[in-house]
Amino acid sequence: MSKPSSTMSTARKLLAGAAWVYGSQLVTVLAQFAYAASTSRSVSPSGFGAYTVALSVTGLVSLLATGGLGQTVSRMTELDRSRLRSLVSYGLVLGFAGALVLFLTAPLWSVIWGVEESIAPMRLLAVGNAFSPLLGLSTGLMARRGKFRQLALITVCSNLIGMAVGAYAVSIWQSASSLVVSALLAQFLILISTVLASEGGLLGIGSLRHGRDDIGYSGKLVFGSLFSYLTGNIVKLSMARSLDLGVLGHWNRAEVITTIPLQQVQAALTRAVYPEFRHDLKDSSRTRIVWTDMLVMVAWIALCLSTCMAVLLPPFVPLIFGPGWEFAASLIAPLAVAGGLQIVSILLTSAMEALGKFRWIWSTDLILILIQICSATLMVVYKNVWVAIVALILTNVIRHGWQVWLAGRHGYVDSLRLLRQYVVATIFSLTLALVLWASLHLVLCDATAPGPWVAASLLTGGFLSMCWLFRRRLPFFVLAHKYGLVSGS
Repeated sequence: MSKPSSTMSTARKLLAGAAWVYGSQLVTVLAQFAYAASTSRSVSPSGFGAYTVALSVTGLVSLLATGGLGQTVSRMTELDRSRLRSLVSYGLVLGFAGALVLFLTAPLWSVIWGVEESIAPMRLLAVGNAFSPLLGLSTGLMARRGKFRQLALITVCSNLIGMAVGAYAVSIWQSASSLVVSALLAQFLILISTVLASEGGLLGIGSLRHGRDDIGYSGKLVFGSLFSYLTGNIVKLSMARSLDLGVLGHWNRAEVITTIPLQQVQAALTRAVYPEFRHDLKDSSRTRIVWTDMLVMVAWIALCLSTCMAVLLPPFVPLIFGPGWEFAASLIAPLAVAGGLQIVSILLTSAMEALGKFRWIWSTDLILILIQICSATLMVVYKNVWVAIVALILTNVIRHGWQVWLAGRHGYVDSLRLLRQYVVATIFSLTLALVLWASLHLVLCDATAPGPWVAASLLTGGFLSMCWLFRRRLPFFVLAHKYGLVSGS
């Protein structure tokens, strides 16, 4: 088979894999909107604030305990059962040690964050933490084997069951701890199903010496994960100490309908693409073209999605969450923009990670940690949540800019072409946002009269028609056609 046809076949396979993974997550996100609507009427902003703190602390322990086992198995060129079972043993040790530490130190973390209400949900999350490494390993193995359809079905069914039971638990107890039920149940269901679907590869334990190289790579991921955690949570810690706990609750609700759905897109793309980066470990000749094209296509998707969310979601917050969440609505637009930028920046970070370019990643994280420390200081001084918003957007811009420079300098991407295409994608997404904003406000001016609806339909329909007519000139369409993802018609 020729190289171009092989590339097109791989692209179609990755698109299909990402489509299955994101399709399941899209169903989950839609169900999560209903779950959020129910729970937001039962738990106060302070309760969601305590839950946010518990998630942040658990995130640190989970990152350290999980050990990047999902990424480790995804990049394996050959799947050896003794190596897999060695990683099972390693994961169990990490998981239970991390869970014990989290359970015992929950009161200490509550003092550090200044939120005593976070102790109970933190200890409940510790139970799930014990099995987080094995969960990462089992889902990573399914992605490595290309079982995206089966993984998608397992994920969506488990999440739906978890949310149904979780919503019932929240309606009864109406506490921060009850918010943990949904995620905890879904996690156990996914774990059991994926381990059983591993074809016996994860049913058993083995000697750690069989996986020394894999454990070494995993250890580097843990080190990088610690930096990533600090990058994402220093300012949030400052928010908890400087602002009212309810502000964190509003932040959490805004993230539910912006950051989390966009992270689902990010996870779907990364899970599908990550195993393919193993082909670049020994031969990086294709990366300059393929990585650049990949980042351009993802930028178009991410920027268009995030700008649409920034425009369309804020007016519907009272309908989704009920009264009292107006401040959450004001956070949606900037969080959506930050979420779109994060998709692109994390994808390049994942590519570097798969190739073992840890010094590049660590240098990036050190720069970002300095920015976070400065932002946290400003947060303490000014006690203004918009400091955190600016820091979040700045973090993703600087992360990606620095890594594009590093990758371009070493020939992994075509930096100049990439930046030019980013400018084009940004202009297009801003134009789309402007059209949607104008259409939405036409309707909101007088939703009962037919005139505004007709005008809004003509404006939006006209823009989309122009996009369709000139689609062959749009960089996204050109690249999608190049890799056989769409026909030329």
